[in-house]
Amino acid sequence: MIAKKYRPLAAGLAASLAGALALFFLGETTLERQREFYFDALTQTIPAPESDGIVVVDIDRKAFQSVPGRDWTRSQTAELIDRLAAAKPTAIAFDFVFSTDCVADEAANAALAGAIAKVPTVLGFLIGEATDGAPHPVPALALQKPVAVPELWFIDGTESSCAFLQDKAISASASFLVGDEDAVVRRVQAYAIVGNAAYPALGVEAARLAAGARTPVLGGNPVWLRHDARILRLDEDGSLRFVASNAATIGARTFSAADIVAGNVAPDKIAGKVVLIGSSLPNLGGLRASASMPLEPSVQIHADVANAILTDHIPMRDPGIAPMEAGFAFVLGAAAALAAARLRPLFAAIAGIALVGLVFGTSAVLYMHTALLADAVGVTLIVVTAALVTGLLQFAHIRRAEATARQRFAQYLPQSVVSRYIDNPDMARVAGEERQVTALFTDIEGFSALSQKIGPHDLVRLLDIYFSEVNALVAHHGGMVDKVVGDAVHALFNAPDDLDRHVDKALACADEIRTLTEEMRRRPAFLEKDFGRTRLGIETGMAVLGEVGTGGKLDYTAHGDAVNLAARLQDANKFLGTQICIGPRAAGETSRMLRAIGNHEIRGFGTMDLFTLD
Repeated sequence: MIAKKYRPLAAGLAASLAGALALFFLGETTLERQREFYFDALTQTIPAPESDGIVVVDIDRKAFQSVPGRDWTRSQTAELIDRLAAAKPTAIAFDFVFSTDCVADEAANAALAGAIAKVPTVLGFLIGEATDGAPHPVPALALQKPVAVPELWFIDGTESSCAFLQDKAISASASFLVGDEDAVVRRVQAYAIVGNAAYPALGVEAARLAAGARTPVLGGNPVWLRHDARILRLDEDGSLRFVASNAATIGARTFSAADIVAGNVAPDKIAGKVVLIGSSLPNLGGLRASASMPLEPSVQIHADVANAILTDHIPMRDPGIAPMEAGFAFVLGAAAALAAARLRPLFAAIAGIALVGLVFGTSAVLYMHTALLADAVGVTLIVVTAALVTGLLQFAHIRRAEATARQRFAQYLPQSVVSRYIDNPDMARVAGEERQVTALFTDIEGFSALSQKIGPHDLVRLLDIYFSEVNALVAHHGGMVDKVVGDAVHALFNAPDDLDRHVDKALACADEIRTLTEEMRRRPAFLEKDFGRTRLGIETGMAVLGEVGTGGKLDYTAHGDAVNLAARLQDANKFLGTQICIGPRAAGETSRMLRAIGNHEIRGFGTMDLFTLD
């Protein structure tokens, strides 16, 4: 059986282990949203490398305002392509779908087709209802078996550009974006499969062209994609994660279509690069939520995908990291439990904060150097849970220990003194205080003979019962047990706190002790041993109270003539033949009816009138 003092630590270790197992088996689904929010923050906090091989041309508000009638048409798009072609880009990729007004010999359409023919152009397509034909041209793709094609890649229909425009392009690519459950776009499916044809995502194809890679190769289980020597890391479902660019990065790589047409952009800004054309206007381009902003133009998301591939900085949630996270969570959870169980609350809190910082710091360093995404949220949850479980149980253990300490020490010190030490451990010792107290002393008649007649175990057993019940009566009447010496109880009333009518209460207590102990003597265990009567002495007067002693031993007690006289009066019962002997001053201050027992000499105090209770 685990010792009570180790139970909080054991519970914390158990919570850490249970949490680690839960993280391993359930973490990928249960904490998915919280984990993704953390990954968003991580990828936005740590700057990602930037490629200079991608340029974005935005048909923005400025472009619309720069043309007659403020209506950007296919004629303007054709002129834009002509301007770009003159700067000799590697390729152009459209985030637009020219799926309407498909009359090839119409002037604007002919101009657009002619412009597309001048420069390698990729036309995007969307998921649609058309199932009578796949987009073309179909990009080349090689397979390396075995290959497990993800179900996510298969789509039933498309919305594509006009056939005569596709005829002039070099390939078709998937430009649609699918968000997560919270509608945030954090990844794209690397390929879309329509019928028997496979099409790369627009950003994937843009990156391949920018890198000058040859035919891509698809293979593996889980699936992977290779551009020459570069292996693209995909999620288990065939998705490719990316880092969403912030406004500054987007602004640095983006030119207005109006500036391109006006010749305000130097050709070397375009030459040898892949140009993605789209729009930041809601009526032209798709605005989607990303990790960097609530509405990011879809063309910029495709550029982010291309940038991730070109810089080889593709955030990756590797399935193999889950066991490592679970093990890390258990170790740190155990450390948090140990800190909560062994350290003071302040230091335990500092240790807990340090462990949480270690979790997030390790996750950040891992991402910074490898682009791996580690689940700091789940691990932190386990660390906090282990610390809380241990801390709460440790607190409960301390509270129980404190309650026990109060109960036990209250048998030796006043409750207020015990509370003072426990609640204010840094306060100084209790200085001497002069006040009137009523002292009550008890003694068991014939105790010395009794202790010689019965064994120590039996004696202790009887005394445990005796003191427990007698001391309880003292506490019930508002007194405090100053000390227990041998068979005697030394009790004080009106100390250390004020007690109204303390003389009356001391006498009432003495009367009940007499009744109790006489009843106790008739109990079989006491009757068998011939347990003696209890004699009591009571007096009141001024006394000095406080702590006395040095070093490791202190005693809270009272010093004064009244206290000493009460002890002598208890002893006087022997020759007076009484059971309760009351001093003259206590008799003078009580409202109870007393019986006088004459004038007697008390050793050390002279002759005085004494009284007893009937």
